[in-house]
Amino acid sequence: MRYVRDLVREVVAEHAAHELPLVDSLRTLDDDRVVRTLARRGPRREPLGFGYAEVSAVVAPVVWLVLDQAARRTVDRATEGLLARGQAGVRRLLRRAPVAANRTLTALDPGELALVRAHIVEQATEGGIDRPDAEALADGVVARIATAAAIDEGHPETPGTTS
Repeated sequence: MRYVRDLVREVVAEHAAHELPLVDSLRTLDDDRVVRTLARRGPRREPLGFGYAEVSAVVAPVVWLVLDQAARRTVDRATEGLLARGQAGVRRLLRRAPVAANRTLTALDPGELALVRAHIVEQATEGGIDRPDAEALADGVVARIATAAAIDEGHPETPGTTS
């Protein structure tokens, strides 16, 4: 399980290092605010208010928004499963559960990985990235997600815990 923001930073460092100042400035915000900021930007080529380099940022917004959507789907699917098993008790727990400031992306099945890849290619090409580069970006994101899942399976303990 990895934080969306960490995966975004790794991908941006590899594919669009010039966007790292944007990613680093967004990392100080909670994920809901980051998503609102990046989604509000839309297809316009307006700066996000962090500096000149962000005017041309395409990779960071595409990757962050797609991974955030995938993380939300994972949580929704897990919640639906819990609700199906024990509705009353789970509802009470969900009402009391604190909202995580940083979304995590758990292991995705092959169909979900293919969907993430397709969304990244689509959004990146709409943002002005040529198709081969968009596909390379999407492949890099999917590889990082798959690698993170493989590492998590090999080391199920979370940092700071012992077996």
